[in-house]
Amino acid sequence: MIQMILCGRGGQGIVFLTRLLGDIATRKGLDVISSETHGMAVRGGSINSHLKIGSFSSPLVRWGHADYLLSMDMLETGNNRQFLKEGGVVFENSPVASESGLFRVDAARIARSIGRIQLENVVLLGFSAFLGNLEVSVEDIRARLSQDPRESVRNYNIKALDAGVKVGSAMKTTGGSTG
Repeated sequence: MIQMILCGRGGQGIVFLTRLLGDIATRKGLDVISSETHGMAVRGGSINSHLKIGSFSSPLVRWGHADYLLSMDMLETGNNRQFLKEGGVVFENSPVASESGLFRVDAARIARSIGRIQLENVVLLGFSAFLGNLEVSVEDIRARLSQDPRESVRNYNIKALDAGVKVGSAMKTTGGSTG
């Protein structure tokens, strides 16, 4: 059982990631419950989603109980860090070097190199799924993304997922920071 907060700015694909992870976990037969807070998200405002995989009865993660924080924005990491439990792990989209308990990947730069900045969320997902224990594996995600009927979308998403995994793999191998 895990509890997770996904956060970022409106338009960065937080809702997509939440629904994707929830859908995959449900297909694996796991219980899933989630909730989204939108606010001013349509104007680039703060957005976060609460996702619980396991036998939970309420959708919101209480402060100090999240196992993981997946953040698309450094400022949103600060705004949502209170949800993280002691020993919880942050996966963040940022060009800054990683530090203890905070794994960073420059997902925006990688997504731009692939040709679509909109893929930064999938890069972060590949990175975090490789390094974390999200109850959903990289192969689970790949299989689900491969079901998109639009060939171009499918190919870009797989490329972004693999790019995130590659950075996570390099980080795991070197034990250090990669961008």
